[in-house]
Amino acid sequence: MSDGLPQGWAMTTLGAICSKPQYGWTCKAAKNGRVKYLRTTDISSGKIDWNTVPFCEDAPDDIEKYRIRRNDILVSRAGSIGISFRIDDVPCEAVFASYLIRFNMLDGIEPKFVESFLNSDCYWRAISEFAAGIAVPNVNASKLATLEFPLAPLAEQRRIVAKLEELLGKVDACQQRLAKIPVLLKRFRQAVLAAACSGRLTADWREENDIDNEWPTEPLSVLFAMRNGKSLTVAKRRDGEISVYGGNGHMGNHNAANANGQVIVIGRVGAQCGNVHFVSGKVWVTDNAISLEAKRKVEPAFYAFFLRSQNLNQLSAGTGQPYVSQEILGPIETPVVSLAEQHEIVCRVESLFALADQIEARYTKVKAYVDQLTPALLAKAFRGELVPQDPNDEPAEKLLERIAASSDKLKSPL
Repeated sequence: MSDGLPQGWAMTTLGAICSKPQYGWTCKAAKNGRVKYLRTTDISSGKIDWNTVPFCEDAPDDIEKYRIRRNDILVSRAGSIGISFRIDDVPCEAVFASYLIRFNMLDGIEPKFVESFLNSDCYWRAISEFAAGIAVPNVNASKLATLEFPLAPLAEQRRIVAKLEELLGKVDACQQRLAKIPVLLKRFRQAVLAAACSGRLTADWREENDIDNEWPTEPLSVLFAMRNGKSLTVAKRRDGEISVYGGNGHMGNHNAANANGQVIVIGRVGAQCGNVHFVSGKVWVTDNAISLEAKRKVEPAFYAFFLRSQNLNQLSAGTGQPYVSQEILGPIETPVVSLAEQHEIVCRVESLFALADQIEARYTKVKAYVDQLTPALLAKAFRGELVPQDPNDEPAEKLLERIAASSDKLKSPL
């Protein structure tokens, strides 16, 4: 780290403020057992669900050596390199796995202060430097012990921890509220489609235009010609033609009823199964999709909305890979709506979707800002700018001297 520490702070290393780092127990995980076996994957999400933590297939004979205790700080040395977790509560007997390194803070060091530093950008830059140039990226206890650490006076450590808990709690609450917005927008769009494709969205329009409220239905195959795509080489495309699903397949016929070259394309298998795409222009359709072309004059966008409202990926039978087919799509009862009302529905849906898009764009900007608050607050904390310094605090240098003296005393012969 750079010079210019705040008054009363001192630069030290992780190894100087903690007991000797320790590697965990090596064994296989088991579904049942007596002792829980905490692994990197169990701490990667930032919280531990002890119900899903496996057991040791073979528990250590000297369980006290590996037993997890409150305020242990565990750091992953492989896989999710550098991920750390401070143990706050251990509701059961548990040990930690060999790909984790345990650190215990010495007297005069606030564990939550160290925990906060291990979440900062400064720490992650150091971890990246440690792992750089290694064929199999990892860190070991020796490297982690040399990690430079800006140490504040103990009283200030506690003030910083208290302030971070207050502010980060607000950030977390804000993130939780923001996380609801994409769900609400998805439900809103689904509700719009449901209203549009049931006739509720334009009930007032039909009343104003003295049009019958009842929509007759016909099977989808009566309204649309369906074709599976074909596997053709990309080279067979012509200039200006639009690729769908990678550019292989057949080109839509664009008959008289579809004079504008508008085609509905539905994914048949895989990740795109049941996804509905509405495309204008010349379209090549690969063999993992089905194209639908109207047999009569229609507004294809309306029927694309209708098909999106049907959750097509849930219509496939069997337990294998989800799929849709012409046999599944053909019998779907499809509303027959006047062309004028189709246009009205499309206009209203697009207007409501545009509103949802505006909200989503604002959400994206706000989320990006909120996501930067935690690293910004941590950076401010370790620059000594989050809470005021108190000249009456014992300087960190004195604290380090006391820790060193205590360590030397333990090492000296009786």
